[in-house]
Amino acid sequence: MLKIKLNLIFYILSSYLIFFLYYSVSIADTLSTLRVGHPTPAVSSADPFARDEGGGLRFAIYDALTWIDSDGQLKPALAKSWTNISPKVWRFELRENVKFSNKEKFNTDSVIKTLKELYNPDVYNPKIIEIGKLASFSKINDLVVEIETINPDPLLPKKLSLLPIIEPSAWDKLGHNNYKRSPIGTGPYILSSWGNNNTNPILIASQSSWRKVKSIKRVDIKVIPDPASRVSALLSGELDVGVSLPSDDIENLKFNNFIVKTQPSPNILSIGFRTVRPDQSPLKNSKVRNALNYAVDKKSIVELILNNTTRVAHQPATPNLIGFNSGLDKFNYNPKKAKELLTQAGYADGFPLKFYVYGGLLPGDSLVFQKMAQDLSSINVITELRQITFPDYVRRLFSGDWGDSDGFSIGWMNHVLWDPQRSFEQFSCAYSAPFYCDEEIMPLINQAKIEMNPNIREKLLQDIVADLHKQGAALWLIEFSRIVAFRDSINIGKFRLDGTMFEKIQKKTN
Repeated sequence: MLKIKLNLIFYILSSYLIFFLYYSVSIADTLSTLRVGHPTPAVSSADPFARDEGGGLRFAIYDALTWIDSDGQLKPALAKSWTNISPKVWRFELRENVKFSNKEKFNTDSVIKTLKELYNPDVYNPKIIEIGKLASFSKINDLVVEIETINPDPLLPKKLSLLPIIEPSAWDKLGHNNYKRSPIGTGPYILSSWGNNNTNPILIASQSSWRKVKSIKRVDIKVIPDPASRVSALLSGELDVGVSLPSDDIENLKFNNFIVKTQPSPNILSIGFRTVRPDQSPLKNSKVRNALNYAVDKKSIVELILNNTTRVAHQPATPNLIGFNSGLDKFNYNPKKAKELLTQAGYADGFPLKFYVYGGLLPGDSLVFQKMAQDLSSINVITELRQITFPDYVRRLFSGDWGDSDGFSIGWMNHVLWDPQRSFEQFSCAYSAPFYCDEEIMPLINQAKIEMNPNIREKLLQDIVADLHKQGAALWLIEFSRIVAFRDSINIGKFRLDGTMFEKIQKKTN
């Protein structure tokens, strides 16, 4: 009898212990997992030499030599310091005691291998366009590398923030295609799986990274292209964080105890005009392009569609960006002036336009494009909007395959370097797949590209902005702002789409 009672007590205690351990592990898993709703997939997987944004995870896996923070300040990453020892030569001192996720050491050989593969003559790597051509790169010692540019390049340390450093032995073993599917980096997370069509990548904390993880041991990224669906996933408990949400859902999210942050950026949403084409398009006339800028009621877009979460854009630089020109007139809504300009250009009766647009990347962007088309129709410019997916958009942008369209939605992505030079080159004859080309502005753009004196360079950038504004180089709409919502149990700081902040996030334990 006593034996039976002892067995019964043991069974009950064991059951309680199993339940307690299971419950504890479940709580720990919940506290250490972050579920993020993201608008776009990693189109090129984790390819270190691709140009797309990487689905919000690339720099959770990798590191570059430098890093640009959310306020545009250049910071050390794998390089702890750098010096411009002559106009064309930069020397980078590397961080000690850094290991890749496969436990191999990071050193100068890793940087040299990365640069050799980037400039491999047998392979075209799109990232070359971002970094530019180099004259040479050499190893000074295990922790010092020297890079010489063909021309003086004031932006080289910033450009290198875009180049993930690869692990040499893993690259040689796996090859390019396998490496981008099974990446090895020095970042705080390791890729566990991609999910179907890269729509559900899962990251697991690395035990060897120099960027130590505070709380989040697992990041579960769910690609949900539709903004409303991202909001629904938040409200249903499927997500902890939702990125790029509609402004009209802010109050509902706050009512349901979510913290909502609007994060401005130096980027600008616009319509890019295709002037590199064989026909005599009306868009080749600067008066027509300026007329389109006056025809759109951007103030109403900001107030009625975006609930004052951003600002109207009148030029290709924002007030917090180098190159912003405060002396320029604004393209305030003026349909009368727009019609006058069209008449002067010989298009008093208007004309049709076809624009490719993709929606869901920014709050309310689909409604913004619809409002734009409606306003253009009031000056007899009947605009057809063609919706495309983000992967198709990326393909067309990099290949120049725009078919019979007259333009497309495009961002002046100044956040990449926190400098407008990259955008200026994209909206110029120098772009790899040019769509807008004004030969007269190229000397200014090329001069700014090599000017090492920061004061002289800033004046050059302001002159470029003034010229692009005068020519109506694009239909500037609004400044980017990104609405992020997350549970009040999370301490998130400034959210970034490149994966450089997951390790800093903490979940509260109540």
